[in-house]
Amino acid sequence: MMKVIRHLLGLYHLYFLLYPSIWDVQHPNYLTYAGRWKTLTFVTCMCNCWYFILASLLELFSSTRVYKTVKLHLDMLFGGIICPTAILVVTAFWPIYFYNRSLIWPRVMDVVIPETYAHMMHSVLAVNVLLELLVFNHQYASFLKGLTMTLTYALCYISWLYFVREKSGLWAYTLFYKINDTSRKVFILAIVAVLVVIYCLQYLLHFCLHPAPDKSESKLNVAKTRKVK
Repeated sequence: MMKVIRHLLGLYHLYFLLYPSIWDVQHPNYLTYAGRWKTLTFVTCMCNCWYFILASLLELFSSTRVYKTVKLHLDMLFGGIICPTAILVVTAFWPIYFYNRSLIWPRVMDVVIPETYAHMMHSVLAVNVLLELLVFNHQYASFLKGLTMTLTYALCYISWLYFVREKSGLWAYTLFYKINDTSRKVFILAIVAVLVVIYCLQYLLHFCLHPAPDKSESKLNVAKTRKVK
């Protein structure tokens, strides 16, 4: 029950933050090609929403046969995509914002999305996943498998950015208009490198907080149980 409540609270926070972006038809990106789906923040928020929805529903069916299989896949998704990308959004947004906010969140955005929402949207994402990481033990995939998931997600988003650019001539971020093609590619590679570092750190943090059981000790306990029987 605790997990259901935690996941529903996470979902509520995300929906509260996404409300102006979803329903406000005067959102600056709403009428352009791909709309709000161009930005990593919105895509990541939606992925987090779906994660918390599925995780909440899953806990209601914890006694069913498919529970362990579905939970395993959700846990792998959390470790490989949900957690690293949510932290990346916060890590990448704020340095650029404080350096020159017009490069990533122009003041015209404040007209339709209050500044308070912007601050919360780019902070609560990380708070939600870090709470999830700290409180609950997830069954992470192997290091390389999780890293592959992270890089695949990054590649998909980068491809999506260039696809939107090819179709509409638009970039998702003002920053991309200010720099040349070479600088743009270097910037994207730097962000991917940061994502890899974040993945490694959260992977390490997970196993520090929730150490895997000692296999030799587990085998010893099983042997003792058999002898008693």
